[in-house]
Amino acid sequence: MQKKLRSFFITYWETAKRRVKAQLRKQRYQTVRAISSLLADLITNATIVVGILLVIFLICMTLSFSLSIVFKSHVLGFLAATLCLTLVALLVLWQRSKIDRYFVGLTISRYFEKVKEKNNR
Repeated sequence: MQKKLRSFFITYWETAKRRVKAQLRKQRYQTVRAISSLLADLITNATIVVGILLVIFLICMTLSFSLSIVFKSHVLGFLAATLCLTLVALLVLWQRSKIDRYFVGLTISRYFEKVKEKNNR
């Protein structure tokens, strides 16, 4: 009787250890996957921001040189481009609440798309 009870507890203990190890392994894989996804999003978003800043810089240079040709003066061309970009910046500041709502909605929709994608797997 004693031997049967002891073998039962040993079997139960081994099964419990195996299940805990499997759960820990599963949790580790989920953590690695979440961190990888977060890093991939961070790298992608940083690349997009750098690209957009590069495009804005090149647009500014193109606008400045184009207006320099129109006004036949580099100083006036760059001044006109600066005034145009300042006007755009002021318009963005005046419409900040609408722009904030747009980006918040975009962020929330991306989050729910990722949750839906994760649930479909």
